[in-house]
Amino acid sequence: MKILVAEDQTISRHILEASLRKWGYEVKGVEDGARAWEILQGEEAPQLAILDWLMPGMDGIEICRQIRLRRRPSLFILFF
Repeated sequence: MKILVAEDQTISRHILEASLRKWGYEVKGVEDGARAWEILQGEEAPQLAILDWLMPGMDGIEICRQIRLRRRPSLFILFF
């Protein structure tokens, strides 16, 4: 399963990425909401997005709004 981790705090992002990889997931980590949004619009978008609430570029809430507008029911979103 592919997972996107969007977190602007480098240490937190790396810890979460390492834990998920250790459990066998394919992880892509990004430091801002704009980059996360680009990935989520791609053809090979992950099935799960773990988003920071507040990030530069685009916050996690706005990403969630945009996903809902585009009706992507197969994408699961977690906030931290």
